[in-house]
Amino acid sequence: MDFEVTYTEEQQRFRHEVRAWLDASVPADVRRVPVTDDDHLRRYRELRALGRKLGARGWLYPTAPAKYGGGGLDVDHAIILEEEVDRLDLSLPPYYDSGGRLGSASILVWGTEEQRQAFLPPIYTGEVRTPGSS
Repeated sequence: MDFEVTYTEEQQRFRHEVRAWLDASVPADVRRVPVTDDDHLRRYRELRALGRKLGARGWLYPTAPAKYGGGGLDVDHAIILEEEVDRLDLSLPPYYDSGGRLGSASILVWGTEEQRQAFLPPIYTGEVRTPGSS
């Protein structure tokens, strides 16, 4: 059995698109560990800005339904996106918004359509930050 992961040409094109966009869009300061309190605040603000940029492309929550502001991507494309973001020592969504995964999933599954339309687009596009557990 061969367990080597292989990607289609289309998936490789997507990887190149993601890598080029990240290289052009992620400030070098975001890629390093904060040292001072000022670094932490600056990094938080830069990650919030990056989250909104990713959200505008549908890449902040890549497998979430596109009709609510997510990427609507399949798992293979989401994995490629995660791999490329991880290459920069980042995560999706960025650490400041870990509550978005659980909160948005709950709304998507159990919320009414009115609630989904009201709450999911701001989460999926990075306009709002959802609290996570501490």
